[in-house]
Amino acid sequence: MKRKATVPMRSKGMAHVHGQLVDRIVSDAPPVKPVTSVFNQWLLWLILSAVVMGLWLWNLHIQANAGQVLSHMPPRAFLLTAYLGAALAAWEAISSSLPGRQMGKGYLVFSLLVMLAILCIPFLLFYPAGQSYDVWGSFIGGIECAQHVVLVGVLPWVLLGWRLSRNASFRPSWTGAWSGVSAFLLGTVTVQLHCPGWDARHMVSAHLLPAVFLIFFTTFIGSFWFARWRK
Repeated sequence: MKRKATVPMRSKGMAHVHGQLVDRIVSDAPPVKPVTSVFNQWLLWLILSAVVMGLWLWNLHIQANAGQVLSHMPPRAFLLTAYLGAALAAWEAISSSLPGRQMGKGYLVFSLLVMLAILCIPFLLFYPAGQSYDVWGSFIGGIECAQHVVLVGVLPWVLLGWRLSRNASFRPSWTGAWSGVSAFLLGTVTVQLHCPGWDARHMVSAHLLPAVFLIFFTTFIGSFWFARWRK
């Protein structure tokens, strides 16, 4: 005759107390809000970025000969590549702020190639042959454009950062860097639509370098801002 396994009464009591404790914790916990998908957050970014760009262009005005300029492929290529870079950076910032949503290496490599193309296009298509390039002089000469790039990019960065701070980034520095790339490339595109200067030296020094330098700032701020959830 087989002997039935018995559970000590003390173990049964502990299991009952544990079950009651778990039920109480679950009942007291607030409802968990569903995480907004990367696509929906990115779609919100598209809408907000279009609104911000429209408001700034309404204030700054599009360059007088925009129709003639944009009828040529080189200006269109630069503007479309820069806006694509801003969109890819926004997607990467959002996906890096949600655990398990990071994209693969192929997407990252493609995004970096687009960023490289943004820097190369001015030299390939807009650089006057045989002329020197004074980086500092070009920056000082285009200081007003550089200031506009900063001003235009601040609001998209704050709006995107507010959205990202509601997520849970495991790599807040990367999230901060990508959010900065996205926001200040928007500033570059907006200012390029306003500014009639299509010389590569001016485009790089006054329109692109401010965005590059500001990435270090957004990386530093993002390392604190987007890590608040851990506390």
